[in-house]
Amino acid sequence: YSQAIIAEAIGTFLLMLVIMGVAVDEKAPPGFAGIVIGLTVGGVIITIGNITGSSLNPARTFGSYLGDSIIGGINLWQYFPIYVIGPIIGAVFAAFLYDYLASE
Repeated sequence: YSQAIIAEAIGTFLLMLVIMGVAVDEKAPPGFAGIVIGLTVGGVIITIGNITGSSLNPARTFGSYLGDSIIGGINLWQYFPIYVIGPIIGAVFAAFLYDYLASE
């Protein structure tokens, strides 16, 4: 459980840091955000996909779990906190780190 939370936190941390650097920062060169973010998502999926499935977004997990529950599939809700706690931790750390690095 803790390994999955850490994996989701690291994956979201990397993704958020890249998004802040290439899509939000005014100093970033235009036109490259989509490819860089896409490559980052692909790299994170390859890296942590075998541990957690690389959700990186609680909304994505919520929708698939809800749909599975509606059609009578497997109940996986006990794993849902992994996909909420990990990404929140990762995104918050990335935002603070980026703010610190960008302020210098």
